[in-house]
Amino acid sequence: SEGRGSCARGAGSAVVPRMARAAAGRGALAALALLLGAAFGQERERPICQVAEALIGSVDAHLTDWDAQIDVGLNASMNCSMFLEFVYLSRDRIRLQLDYIRGNFSAQEEILRSQGGDAAASTTWAMTHMSTAASLLSAHLHIHGVLAAARPECLSENLQLLFLMSLRRVKELLHGQLRHLWIVFQGTSELFVQGASRWLTKLTELFEADLRTMETVMVSWQPPENKAEEGAEASAVVAGPPARPGPPLPPFSVREFDGVALSTLEVLRRDTFQEWDLRKPVLRSLLRHVFPRDAHVADVCAGSGQAAKFLNDTGLLTAYAFDPSSNIRLLSREAADPLRMHAEPVRLWRSFDVVVCLTSAEDLVGEEDAWHQLWKNLEEHAMGSVVLTCGQGELRQVALRAARANAPAFELDEALSEKVAGAMEPEAGLCIFRRSAVK
Repeated sequence: SEGRGSCARGAGSAVVPRMARAAAGRGALAALALLLGAAFGQERERPICQVAEALIGSVDAHLTDWDAQIDVGLNASMNCSMFLEFVYLSRDRIRLQLDYIRGNFSAQEEILRSQGGDAAASTTWAMTHMSTAASLLSAHLHIHGVLAAARPECLSENLQLLFLMSLRRVKELLHGQLRHLWIVFQGTSELFVQGASRWLTKLTELFEADLRTMETVMVSWQPPENKAEEGAEASAVVAGPPARPGPPLPPFSVREFDGVALSTLEVLRRDTFQEWDLRKPVLRSLLRHVFPRDAHVADVCAGSGQAAKFLNDTGLLTAYAFDPSSNIRLLSREAADPLRMHAEPVRLWRSFDVVVCLTSAEDLVGEEDAWHQLWKNLEEHAMGSVVLTCGQGELRQVALRAARANAPAFELDEALSEKVAGAMEPEAGLCIFRRSAVK
């Protein structure tokens, strides 16, 4: 309690609003001058209190700068061209600052080595550079999140996609910073210094790549058609919501126009926030009871391909990832290929021992024609077994009728389906079909 009371700034003042704090600060300066004049013979302010005051003042200064950026970006007098130029220059300034931080990190590391010391003996200097970069990155995300939400009419579809993919990569880097902090606490300082250097390099390269892509996108960018006139003669704002640049965008939907394939935005969202349901207990059960050793397995509802990666990592088989989403190859970084088995006849370069779709009941609900087309393609490509979710009730009957009509060689293995279905939710209605005769 003595330490708390000896600080000039009380604990409760941290929650005072900034403007009130600033007003109080002006009066405090005058009082402080009087106190300093009468402080002869009194105990000096404790060092820990001086550090606390410096930290609070630094945070206040940064808040003021960041608020100023938001005020500029939200200026209604800026048209979309000026707004996007501001966004570009702001990102470029962050990139420049990150480049300076990386250069200072490398220079300090070289100085320590040239002096005969071990650059990894202390992590303090490396932590300073890494924390500074992480703070810039966090501020950038919050500021540009506010600006993007306030001016959606200025963002074309390509710009939206660019910013969303950038957000996904930035999230990974911020998580990486926390993992590096773990290395500090486990006492491996050399690994921390090496990791911090790589982290700063990746962060700088990310912003450089984003800026190059934004330049390419802006070449074909067109301003909204009904924006207000520029200059002093503009006396009124156009009524109604402003148009978007380029063709109008549909409202957000989880699925594409066919109601089956996941939309680009939904795939990005699930990737960014790790919301794919891999159903690992089901995959483990399938490895034990269904998949032959050294089999070739096709996951035709793979999303970004994480289930196929899980199976490949076992070393027991070879798994291939396919998904009906139109941009899945780009979104999955070539981990999955586009394949619309439910919509059209397909012919792949090979057949598979097992074909799997653990989301078919969810994807094809109410789509009887899609079930028929799916089974036609399964008949052509599945040599041994087919693993689907058929749902319950009428949906299950639709799936079974489509199987009998289009792939009569496959028979439902009720006992095996029930055994493996214990690892997943009952409403999914797992169905395992086996080919009764060699094709």
